[in-house]
Order: sequence, then structure tokens, then C-alpha cells
Amino acid sequence: MAIGIVVLLVVIAVGGGYYYYSTTQAPTPSGPSVIKIGMTMPLSGSLASDGVMSLDGLKMWAMNVNASGGIYVSSLNHKLPVQLTYYDDTSTASVVATDYQQLVTQGVNFLIAPYSSGLTLAAAPIAETNHLLLMSHGGASDSIWSKGYKYVVEVLSPGSKYAVPVLQMLENQNSSTPLKVAFFFGNDAFSISVRQGAAAFINATSGKFSVVYNQLYDESATSYTAQLSQVAAANPDVVIGGAHFADGETIMKNIQSLGLHFSMVSLLVAPDDPHFLSDLGSLANNVVAPSQWESNLDFSHFTPYYGNISSAQFLSQFKSTFNMPPNYEAAEAYNTGLVLEKAISDSGSLNSTVVRNQLSSENIWTFYGNFQIGPTGIQAGHTMVVMQWQNGVKQTIWPRPVATAPFVYPMP
Repeated sequence: MAIGIVVLLVVIAVGGGYYYYSTTQAPTPSGPSVIKIGMTMPLSGSLASDGVMSLDGLKMWAMNVNASGGIYVSSLNHKLPVQLTYYDDTSTASVVATDYQQLVTQGVNFLIAPYSSGLTLAAAPIAETNHLLLMSHGGASDSIWSKGYKYVVEVLSPGSKYAVPVLQMLENQNSSTPLKVAFFFGNDAFSISVRQGAAAFINATSGKFSVVYNQLYDESATSYTAQLSQVAAANPDVVIGGAHFADGETIMKNIQSLGLHFSMVSLLVAPDDPHFLSDLGSLANNVVAPSQWESNLDFSHFTPYYGNISSAQFLSQFKSTFNMPPNYEAAEAYNTGLVLEKAISDSGSLNSTVVRNQLSSENIWTFYGNFQIGPTGIQAGHTMVVMQWQNGVKQTIWPRPVATAPFVYPMP
């Protein structure tokens, strides 16, 4: 059940408030007056932290687009502002299914997926049945693109790529003996894809790693002490795992309460969120995470570059607008808007099928990195980095050419 709806038609911010766009220019163009984009987001429930960040990223994109007059649609020969319509799906797949059906009846031009793989999988069949483009900014499970969908397009790197840069970084530590690794991932579609990608990488490295523990956990659990005790009994050098924000924080609290120590702990999603530091304090230090984007990355020298915003500008505007730094989920949501904007502009159409076909031929750079998709709609161009909290500061530590600090290893 949807618990709310807000329509955002933002062009001008004056005195802290948003106002509907209006113009005195005449004559009034024929055809639609706005580009309607619909979505749900987990604004409450277990995924709320990243859902709110994702929505804020999209709001900021809409604000910037509309402040420039909108997106030029050549088939209409004029610009149109964008209108975001969204519901709180409460982190629940059944609510997603109901609300995306409602968005279809409301006549949206395009759909943006909710945050997370599980919720994206709930929205995808509805988009496919109704031939509406569904842009995925926070659903990374490889399984999404194994179902033959034609209208689902991924902006972020797929789950199977997440752990690869972390393992590449460890591989370069010049260990004389195989590194003992514990896999401790959530039992959800996204985390399972990450684990499969990590296992494939290790299998290809011929003896550099030894997996001594390999189990999934229930993401909804309130404590993981029993399984973490089993992890410790396997005596790994490093722990690689996680799923989303809430469970990631719980894992770190449990590691502390049990008095465990590992040379490295790498978790999915949670450490990249600024709340991870504010919630955990010094416990966050030295925790590692694969990241889709960090604010020090600069892709502006790549061509073709699109979006008229750099990483530094995105960081600055987000902080001034929402009073906190963005995580990579906010950046990938903003980038989703940019990619959709580019495809609408290049195709000159508001037809989902036409814009989806246009996305197949796009190969562009934005502040977020490269966008280029494979035949199924899976992301093929974007690459990831690794971040680590060091003395309360988020540092990019891999790959070395873009690192802002050396990798602290082993953890003190």
C-alpha cells in the first residue's frame, strides 16, 4: 500500500522553497507539458537509508534540469520540464508491485526502479509488460539481466563486479602464502551475485586465496554473533561480505562485542554511507567497501562528457542542499537522471521503446564514470573503486592511480 505521493515539478528554488515552473512566453506549445517519471523508493523500512539518499540524488537532478529549462525533445521542437512522481514502498516488494501498476495507470513516460535488487526485481515485470523503460540505479544483482527483459537498463556496475577490486587490492599485498578469506554475505539476490563474482575471481587466481568460511546470513536478523563466532573459528585473515546498511552496522557492532580482530573487514554498501561513521564512530575506522563512486574521482577529461557537473560540484551542491555529504547511491541516482536525459535528447522522443533503443548506442562519460550497456541492458562500461575509513575520513584506496591514501593493512 502506498503511504504517500509527492509530485515534484521543480525549476526555481527561492528562499528555501520550490515553486512550480511557469512562463509567460507565447504561444503555448502543443503536446505534453512535462516529462513524467515515476518510481517508488524505500523511504521507510530496512532500506530507508539508501532509499532516501537515492531520492535526494534524483531530486537534485530534476531541480538542475528544470532550472535550465528542461530537456529538449526534438519531435516536439521545445524543452519540457521533468516531473518526478514517487511513493514510499516501505522496503516491501508487494508494495512495489502495487505502486508500479498505479504509476502505469497515471500515464508516466518512464520509470525509475526502486533502490535494491529485490525491489527492482518486483518492478521489472510491470515495466516489461507495459513496454516502459525502467532505469536501475540501485539494483545490481546479475539475475535482473538474466530474465530476458528488454526495457530494464542498468546504470551501476553489476553485483558480480563488486568484490573484484577488493580482491585485486589484496592480491597486490605480496603475501607469500595464500590469503585466508571468509565469505559472509547476506542471503539476497544482490549479495549472492557479489559472492559468485568473488568466487569466480578467486578460482582464476590459482592459489593466492584460500576460502576458509563461506556462508550466507539472514539480512533481517538482529544479531550475527553466532555466525561471526564460526567465522572467527575458521581463522581467516580477512572477512568479505555484507548486504545493505542496517546489517552492515550490526556486523561491526557484533565484531566489537565479541572482541574479534581481522586484518581486513570489507562490507557491501553500509560503509560508504556517511551515517556509518556518525553511528559507529571509531568502530568505522579501517573498514573497507567497494564503491561505485567517490567524490575525488574526475572523469571530465574523458569524451564525450555529458552533464555539465563534476564530482566536486555534485558533492558541493548535495551538501548545501541536503546538509550532508552524498554516498555513492545518491551519485548513481543523479547519474541515472543524466543518462535518461541524454537518451531523450539524442532520440528526440518520449517513447520508451525509442529511448531504450537509443540507450543501446550511448557510450558517454559523466561525473559518475562511463555508461555503456550490453545487449541485455546490463552495465558494461562503468568500473568501481575501493574506499576505506581512515581516522574519520573516507579515503579512496584502490586503484592506485586514483587513490587518495594508501590501504591501511592489516587493520591496527
